[in-house]
Amino acid sequence: MNQEKIGKFIYDLRKKYNLTQAELANRLHVTAQAVSKWENGRGVPDIELLKKLSEEFDVSISELIEGEKNSKKSNKIWLVSSAILVVLIVITITLLIAIPKDDESFIFSSLICDNDSFSINGVIAYDDAKKSVYISNIHYCDEILEEPKAQAVECILYEVVNDEEVEIARYGSLSDVKDNDYISKYLSNIEFNIDDYTCGCNSDTCNNLHIRINALNEQNEVITYEIPLSVNRTCSD
Repeated sequence: MNQEKIGKFIYDLRKKYNLTQAELANRLHVTAQAVSKWENGRGVPDIELLKKLSEEFDVSISELIEGEKNSKKSNKIWLVSSAILVVLIVITITLLIAIPKDDESFIFSSLICDNDSFSINGVIAYDDAKKSVYISNIHYCDEILEEPKAQAVECILYEVVNDEEVEIARYGSLSDVKDNDYISKYLSNIEFNIDDYTCGCNSDTCNNLHIRINALNEQNEVITYEIPLSVNRTCSD
């Protein structure tokens, strides 16, 4: 029995599990001096402590006595791990082949708000098959004019095609009257997500998007705000 080899093995295991000598001693119900004595090769744990160490570090008692991992066991683990790795690689390659590559051709263009009183977050995504529009976070941000209040708000996304308005989507209704509140509160809930936008990239309609906000004030008057939108890059085929 090589006490120094056993001590070195216990030291390496303790470090692997990020334990101090005191922490390991507490788990084994011994003193830190005892752990230090083992690791310095000046003593060996008795059979009960070897059993606790084997459970603590997931090694066998024979491995502790030999002061090293069983090579046959390690080879078996390596073979099992290698087999699992090969299976995972095969599955990954299969999935990569099976997944459609359409998304790789997407071009994303930001939508720019052409109204100084409002700001938006918007994007158009293009590929060869379809176009999608996503608009959210419409904010009233005029620092000069006081923010208006409304008791109902409707928001319409439309485009102009050959001087004609074509409605794409609508959110809210002026018939849905609520308490009088700032328009920003209504706008914060508005979101447009059009998964199959039919504008043609070979026409000007990509840059003819508009948002119209109709707000019903306390006097039951409808105040309309027009927000032209433009794409920050030219559509490409």
